[in-house]
Amino acid sequence: MIVKAYIDDFNEITVVLAQMVHSVKKEDFKVFLDDQEIDIEKVEKLMPHSENPFEAETRGYEICEQKGKIRFVLKEGHFDFHRKSTVRPVFVIGDMNNWTISPEWELTYSKLRGRYELIKDLKDIKIGQKFKFAEGASRKLWYPPGYGNDIVIEDYFDREAAFTNMVKITTTKRLWANLKYKVMYKNEYKYARPREILIRNEYFYARELGARYEPYGTYFRLWAPTAYKVKIQIFDEHENFKFEKEMSRAENGTWDVYLPGDLKNHFYLYEIWHYNYEDDEGYIVYHVPDPYSKASSSNSGKSYIFDPADGLIDGWQADSFVDNIEKQNDAIIYEMHVRDFTIDQSSGIDENLRGKFLGFCQEGYYKEGISTGLLHLKELGVTHVHLLPISDFGSVDDKNPDKRYNWGYDPVLYQCPEYWFSTKSGGIEALKELRTMIKKLHENGIGVVMDVVFNHTYHTKGGKFSIFDKIVPEYFYRVDDYGDYSNATGCGNELATEKPMVRKFILDTIIYWTEEFHIDGFRFDLMGLIDCKTMRHIANEVRKRNPKALIYGEGWVMGDSTCLVEEMATILSSCHQGYSIGLFNDRIRDAIRGDLDGYKTGYVHGNLSDVERLKQGIKAAIDDFAKEPDECVNYVSCHDNLTLFDKLQKTMVGEDIFWIDRASRLANAIVLTSQGVAFLHGGVEFNRSKGGHPNTYNAGDDINKIDWSLKEKFFDTFKFYCDLIKLRRKHIAFRMRSSGEIKKYLRFIPAPDGVVAFIITYPYDEWKKIIVAYNPFKGKKILQLPEGSWRIKANDGIVFPDSSEKEAIGSFEIAPVSLFIAYQK
Repeated sequence: MIVKAYIDDFNEITVVLAQMVHSVKKEDFKVFLDDQEIDIEKVEKLMPHSENPFEAETRGYEICEQKGKIRFVLKEGHFDFHRKSTVRPVFVIGDMNNWTISPEWELTYSKLRGRYELIKDLKDIKIGQKFKFAEGASRKLWYPPGYGNDIVIEDYFDREAAFTNMVKITTTKRLWANLKYKVMYKNEYKYARPREILIRNEYFYARELGARYEPYGTYFRLWAPTAYKVKIQIFDEHENFKFEKEMSRAENGTWDVYLPGDLKNHFYLYEIWHYNYEDDEGYIVYHVPDPYSKASSSNSGKSYIFDPADGLIDGWQADSFVDNIEKQNDAIIYEMHVRDFTIDQSSGIDENLRGKFLGFCQEGYYKEGISTGLLHLKELGVTHVHLLPISDFGSVDDKNPDKRYNWGYDPVLYQCPEYWFSTKSGGIEALKELRTMIKKLHENGIGVVMDVVFNHTYHTKGGKFSIFDKIVPEYFYRVDDYGDYSNATGCGNELATEKPMVRKFILDTIIYWTEEFHIDGFRFDLMGLIDCKTMRHIANEVRKRNPKALIYGEGWVMGDSTCLVEEMATILSSCHQGYSIGLFNDRIRDAIRGDLDGYKTGYVHGNLSDVERLKQGIKAAIDDFAKEPDECVNYVSCHDNLTLFDKLQKTMVGEDIFWIDRASRLANAIVLTSQGVAFLHGGVEFNRSKGGHPNTYNAGDDINKIDWSLKEKFFDTFKFYCDLIKLRRKHIAFRMRSSGEIKKYLRFIPAPDGVVAFIITYPYDEWKKIIVAYNPFKGKKILQLPEGSWRIKANDGIVFPDSSEKEAIGSFEIAPVSLFIAYQK
């Protein structure tokens, strides 16, 4: 029985059988287009992934994820060497080359697997072959006995003898992605779905997609190479059906149509007809908004036609990216959700603007002397605001904004703003209000970072908010040979970012937001599931337009993916290195606070178990995962998991609020005095709480809102953050330019047990020597100072103004649970 059949090339069909077979015969298979039989040139087995129960390291090799390839595996301990290098030259001898020394091969060290590897083609590998590895041409350096010497290729690598359930059919006639082919195996049949054929150049369309409006007519182009038929449906200003027209099949898998007349303020949908691959007859018809929609009706319903000039605001042409940093590690990022920031009455923001783009940029007060909104951000002194998703998502109701709450990590229309944050649902008002917010923040020296979600979509297949699957079924996602969606996101699907038209869509989207909305940077949700090539393209394209743009993301995944491990942009890869792509440093986070939601403690509790990881983070992880300091984003809390204050309350039961507050200050004092990019969770500056709830993505306003009364309650804490941010921005010694400078000018110095202390001797700062020390204990500690007179800038939970600085010689007493800073000019 055939489980699945796929068109993988212009003359290649891959068949997945329900049972394993030892051999295949050409005469067992037939291919039909309608009633016409297509000649088969050959039928051959495909090698399955290894199901061998033994570990790859034990047997020395494995079938790898790339079809027809073998990965040779060598663990670190298998060679006797004095230093670990990322690449090792080796030679191989064996049956495969008549026991002569091979040309030099390169084993590459994989951090992900903790071993050396190299991948070769399977075509020359035969059953029973033996091989050995050597580090040089001398037999004295052969792979030592007991560690894989005389490794034998097992029989399942013999394609003649192997059992498999995957078969490749090669046809004599060219196949097309938009035609329905029947594949027969003995008496069973399936229709072949287009798959890898769609990644061929013939189906790559490099130019503009979507709608292009002009007063005398609108041009539409959609990429839907597998569709049987496509129509466009036009609706009037009130979303009433007006007319439809069939689109024409065009180049590289696209469909286009030109509709004369002025269609401004009208709506449209694509009606897409697909073959029913589960039946002999019939079609599956979907009505879908344009994935390239720049505006829509309420709740992602229909795409909106408008003149782009109407979406501009006064003075927009004069607006530009912020110019408040030189390098990415100069940034101090403040993460916030648009609605959370102003939705509470305590924000003092106009009632009709609370929770909106316009409210975010309004100057407000909780009471006299306690600023909120934009004034608060200015007073705090951060360089950039990182906004949780502001592009269209599907889990809220634009028309009833108080009905449902969500952070927004469920994307639908990627190039459309989220109307939940607008004063008007649908149309172009949201575009204008978003630009107004960005412009206002720019005028006040604050950049805007956009949180983007290119790892998954809200719905797939026939789901209400499924866009991609309704246009090109399965193409935009990672799907295995059985049709199951890869799910390393935990959300049911993964975008296949490595596919050409998916990569194009991502780049088009990022470039659109950069050019048209002057976005100053992008944070990538589950960036580890975006392939390295795409991330590097993004970094290059964005920085062509804004050399000072921020690019950073989460360098991890939530489960197993069908994406090749080597291609993922994770913290364990080298994808980010040399491209100024920042990764969240979860190592320093855990070293400082302990675990995310449990009872494990960290450095600020006096737990010294991860001090070495803490020191690595202080040096911007340049001895860990980062090559340069702008690749390390240091943080201790974000929107996910318990807030810092809630975590400290959970793990400091019975402690006075004084000590919990001091631990909170110390945690981000470490972040703000470490090298790398500094990242703060919005509200941490006055001990924001979410009532002990760890995952509040849909928990509503009562839990997620910013309670501005906390700023009054913890005003001294807020002042500490302001002063420390000002100090970091003033002194480049905390933001050294390169890993070489950090290695040269930062060194750890002797300190009392448990106190972490270091000295910076950066010659380009007005302070020629700076000592920073952290005391996590409730007792005072005496720090011995290097020779000379020192000015004390911070101690006892305070950053001192110049007029209050004390002088010290020889030693100084560090206050309990406190940051200490001293300097010499």
